[in-house]
Amino acid sequence: MASVKILDNLFWVGMNDRRNILFEGLWPIPQGVTYNSYIMKGSEKTVLIDTVDKFYSKEFLANVRGIVEPSKIDYIVLNHLEPDHSGSLEEILRYAPKAKVISSQMAINIAKVYYHQDFESLVVKDGNMISLGDHTLKFITTPWLHWPETIFTYDIEDKVLFSGDAFGTFGSVDQNLFDDQINVSSYEIEMKRYFADIVSHYSQFVIKAGEKIQDLPIKILCTTHGPVYRNNPNYPISKYLQWSSGKDENKVLIIYGSMYEHTKDFAEYFGEKLTKKGVNVTLHDLSIVHPSYILTDILDSKVVMIGSPTYEGQIFPLVSNMIEYMEIKHVRPKSFAIFANYSWGSNIIEILKNRLLEIDMKVLEPQILVKGRIGEEDKKKADILIENIVKVLQASS
Repeated sequence: MASVKILDNLFWVGMNDRRNILFEGLWPIPQGVTYNSYIMKGSEKTVLIDTVDKFYSKEFLANVRGIVEPSKIDYIVLNHLEPDHSGSLEEILRYAPKAKVISSQMAINIAKVYYHQDFESLVVKDGNMISLGDHTLKFITTPWLHWPETIFTYDIEDKVLFSGDAFGTFGSVDQNLFDDQINVSSYEIEMKRYFADIVSHYSQFVIKAGEKIQDLPIKILCTTHGPVYRNNPNYPISKYLQWSSGKDENKVLIIYGSMYEHTKDFAEYFGEKLTKKGVNVTLHDLSIVHPSYILTDILDSKVVMIGSPTYEGQIFPLVSNMIEYMEIKHVRPKSFAIFANYSWGSNIIEILKNRLLEIDMKVLEPQILVKGRIGEEDKKKADILIENIVKVLQASS
């Protein structure tokens, strides 16, 4: 995809990545991802804002040259030092050796470690500004979105916010860069998944960044992943703030591992009974569904049910792995219901309960342990748990 004109003086020179199947080596990206980079040409100075993954550095350089000769770039702003955005810094500096690299002090320090290259730098703090002649860029410190060094860049005259990874989404934009050229709602699940997988750990910092920019007039939002928002720049900001708010929906997520369908049968029993009571229920089999999608559904579920067979006397590995993902991503405290099965002696319920308590989850009563397949007596116990789940949902409705 060639460069795209956004405004008379502002151009997209990024890349669409449909080569990688995993983002950060972890998260599936079946619809690809964009690495957004921008050139702004002022009356006196020219700035490049962010770069792209090193793999695409040659194509990226060609996009840049389609707008300006790299030797004429005065500044390179790095809002975020993750290599998918700073990876082509070496290549661009080879042809723009006089350009000053602008970012936070921590970002400059990281860049020098990453790229072992001498370059002139300009450290900016909150509220600092630089002039491009007829345009002024203001820098806003927004740490932990989603690394500690991150900043926003704001064009005062045209009211354009360059927000780095904040407000981004999975999904390649291909030939349609702008939000008014696509069905934005079709990106929402990929945006929510990006938030859950990449940013949710730092929700409190999303809230702080939102407070910093709440009175900022924004006509265009330029993130580093996803479309450019010129029709409704507040859309992704409002979504991120919503997902960061800690508000749950009255829905139940059932996640389980199963070897011989015993746990699966139990999970489906819970699903059917809850659905008949009018509860919004989603089931995920951990043998089929990647944790990326489950983290997305956990984000705003009021109650999570987790089911595991006993495996070598322990939690089924895929269930254990999912709990570890929840711990790493700091899934906020929620009500959890536990069900498990075994064939011979097991203390899996105690192990599961203790593991969930370790990550600050509330465990509902009763916890259900079944020997082999679910039977009628097991269903009676399960029905008590179902009633307690409904009470939790009703108490907060």
